[in-house]
Amino acid sequence: MSDLPPRPYSYFNRIMITLAMKSWKMGLQTVSLVQAVKQYSTGSLIKAKFEVDRLLTGESVALQFASEAERDDFKTKAEVFGVIFD
Repeated sequence: MSDLPPRPYSYFNRIMITLAMKSWKMGLQTVSLVQAVKQYSTGSLIKAKFEVDRLLTGESVALQFASEAERDDFKTKAEVFGVIFD
């Protein structure tokens, strides 16, 4: 895994913005985080729960967003829920 910051890339001619969730704090609001991941990134409850479960096991989880504004909104909410980013 690279230490370079996430860069936008093309996915079906759309620019996708990535953001990596690195870890979490005690008291993580998992249900709220799953809802936010679903709303802003995956669009699927099953995929969102899977990504949050990966985070809980200690994996770094990279999510994709359609815009920088969506990424920034998600990051703000996720930090309140207890997610740690770089």
